[in-house]
Amino acid sequence: MRGWVWDLVWFVGLVVVLVVYGALAHVSWPIAVVSSYSMEPTLRVGDFIVLTGASCQSVNVGDIVVYVARNPMWYGSWIIHRVYQKEGNCGLITWGDNNPMPDQAAGEPPVSSNIVGKVLFTVPYVGVFPLVARPQAVGAEAMAAWFGRIAVFGAFVYLFYLYFKAAEPRRGKKARRAARPPKSA
Repeated sequence: MRGWVWDLVWFVGLVVVLVVYGALAHVSWPIAVVSSYSMEPTLRVGDFIVLTGASCQSVNVGDIVVYVARNPMWYGSWIIHRVYQKEGNCGLITWGDNNPMPDQAAGEPPVSSNIVGKVLFTVPYVGVFPLVARPQAVGAEAMAAWFGRIAVFGAFVYLFYLYFKAAEPRRGKKARRAARPPKSA
């Protein structure tokens, strides 16, 4: 029982650290995962990014920002793109490094108050699990594919666990008896 309690303590501690960092950095949620090819080669699918707080005024041309899309096609999604140009008092034109045109040419209004944060740093490929674990579409076929991905990923994680568990030294009865403290009278 001690093993899962320790894991739970680590998980809760990690969430607390993220919430505290988010409050100090003035960002609603300080982490995200790159889920498309639009920022390649700068950011790759599965890259884990850490954000810092940003506003339309504090962002510079060339910064990579995360914003909440308003375009009906992507509405509510977090978009991770580079600031291409500032227009007016506070309007940002954003563009994925690997895209043929800016987001605003595809119907996204200029980014202003919908900024989540600015990319502080990235950790390559650490975010692959969230991409595998989330459903990619709706419907019976999509859910079957999602369950299949989860099953395959779970099998790999379990085999990985067994591989390292098998490498642990085995302790026999004599070793366990020798490790016990002597009985006091």
